[in-house]
Amino acid sequence: MLKKFGCAIAVLMVGSFALAETVRGIITKAGDDEITVTVRVKGEKKGESKTYKISKKTKILKMKGKDDTEDSTLSALKEAIEKSKGRRKGAFATLEVTDGKVTEIKYGGGRGGKRKKKDI
Repeated sequence: MLKKFGCAIAVLMVGSFALAETVRGIITKAGDDEITVTVRVKGEKKGESKTYKISKKTKILKMKGKDDTEDSTLSALKEAIEKSKGRRKGAFATLEVTDGKVTEIKYGGGRGGKRKKKDI
């Protein structure tokens, strides 16, 4: 009986991980309940636009460094999208999507620019 219960739990855990998806792209629009992301596929110049639902429980994080983040808000994300310049016109982000709803947004960073050499 205990083995069957353990197997059922293991199957449910694997199934829930299969439903989660990580999406990387450029956030072009952010509303109060929807977010639009442009996702590029390797080899193509133009990306595909995808829209996801967001809720008040969605965790929004701003990247400060490679592995360092800080809590942020939806209004700060909207401001980052408006301030974007150059060709990309949006904020680079990684979204965790479960069942068509965004559970976590990490924005900022993206492609690194030229690094300055340190004088020794």
